[in-house]
Amino acid sequence: MPAIHGASARLLVSALSSFALAVALLTVVAPTADAHSGAIRWDCLAHYESTHRWHINTGNGHYGGLQFSLSTWRYYGGPNYSKKKYPHRATRKEQIVIAKRVAWHG
Repeated sequence: MPAIHGASARLLVSALSSFALAVALLTVVAPTADAHSGAIRWDCLAHYESTHRWHINTGNGHYGGLQFSLSTWRYYGGPNYSKKKYPHRATRKEQIVIAKRVAWHG
């Protein structure tokens, strides 16, 4: 195997150093995996579904911050739990309770 000398060796060392620096910087800057935990996860989902508008009725058959269909809301006990016929009339907390039922029992 031929030995690496002179300019080739310096280029290799420089490339490896740059790579090591890039890995180190990415490790420091990378966010933690648990940044969206608990109730914050539901807020993140509501951001994408309804731009945080928990009381929205979009007119497309989906309601509330998490965009429940009326059949899903009824099947998982939304009207019984929140005393609201439609999901968009329930509070954020009530919608999250029903969403947990859908996620873990659906």
